[in-house]
Amino acid sequence: MSQPLADKLRVIKVVMAGPVTSFRYPHFVQGVHPTYEMPPPSTIYGLICAATGVFEPRETFEFGVHFTYEAKFRDLEHIHLEVPYQQANPFLRELLFNPRLTLYLTPEAYVEAFERPRYPLALGRSQDLMSRTEIDVITLERADSAYFEHTLLPAEYAPRFRRTIAATMARFIDRHRRPTWGQYAILKDRVEYPDPEDPFRATYEGVWVDPRAPTHHGLGRGVILHRFV
Repeated sequence: MSQPLADKLRVIKVVMAGPVTSFRYPHFVQGVHPTYEMPPPSTIYGLICAATGVFEPRETFEFGVHFTYEAKFRDLEHIHLEVPYQQANPFLRELLFNPRLTLYLTPEAYVEAFERPRYPLALGRSQDLMSRTEIDVITLERADSAYFEHTLLPAEYAPRFRRTIAATMARFIDRHRRPTWGQYAILKDRVEYPDPEDPFRATYEGVWVDPRAPTHHGLGRGVILHRFV
């Protein structure tokens, strides 16, 4: 017999902002380097490890994100190639202007790490430094309905939402830079959950909502939690 779902969950809520960031697609070496429009889970794991200063056990965490930016643009960069000889190879990189990340993280014991991070908090590239603007421990609440926007969903959730973007992302990258991949859906638009026109809406389980986030038509903002395993 399955255990009933809890109706409350304590999490860390960290809000960070910065001038620019870029989440590089894999396997692009030359030409234009596009960016994901949402931080991959492996990037979030790196952010957590920067805060704690050690490689944390990846099975420890659950996390959720709300991520926005003001504009996307391109800038000229270069990399150094050693073959056939040392040379600077210019390319265009897509960048996201004024990124803002709200990170939900459990367990709440890691709040001290984000209050006094061991290393600089960078999102995307090593030079994409972020400033922590808010940090708190809050209680997510279980609700039958919510609204979602600017977030990352598991791929299996995509049919429940309109206008999602399919994405293959690194879920985790180990110390030897070997990635573990996962299938996700990026949701940018604001949508209600469950969709009133979805014929299967009665079968969907409840979701977590942030009681401190802005409401929309009386609905709380939903939070989907992911794992690195």
